[in-house]
Amino acid sequence: MRRGSRWPNPSHYSRAGHAAESGWLTLLEWARDLFPGGDLGRRGEALAARELRRRGYVILERRWRCRIGEIDIVARDGEVLVVVEVKARSRSDYGPPIDAVDRDKRRKLEKLARAYLQARKLSDVTVRFDLVGVTFSPGEKPRVEVFPNALRF
Repeated sequence: MRRGSRWPNPSHYSRAGHAAESGWLTLLEWARDLFPGGDLGRRGEALAARELRRRGYVILERRWRCRIGEIDIVARDGEVLVVVEVKARSRSDYGPPIDAVDRDKRRKLEKLARAYLQARKLSDVTVRFDLVGVTFSPGEKPRVEVFPNALRF
């Protein structure tokens, strides 16, 4: 950052290519570097996957995407297909992770699960929706909480 300025100087970015050389960065690139929250989400998903494996889940896919959106983790727990939503928090005072999943998000997850079943040509499969909350508190080990069947439709 330049002295006396709140805004980053694009020339200080480590990204190679004509965008950095010309001083033009897309807003998305600028925001990713200034607010690296995506890293929090990825670390949360990695810890969630590790905890689910420890509990005997088989991870089928991570970050499965379609035109509707993204499923964080698709797993199998015995004969049940599990759609897992991961909520990573940087502090515990933001409230429980279940509070971050509102009615609209639940509807979207249900649509995503249907799209996944259709894309993978799966039928007669029992689907469950789990939530994993990961809290990163400064100076502490991350806390991973698994809420099986947390999202009911």
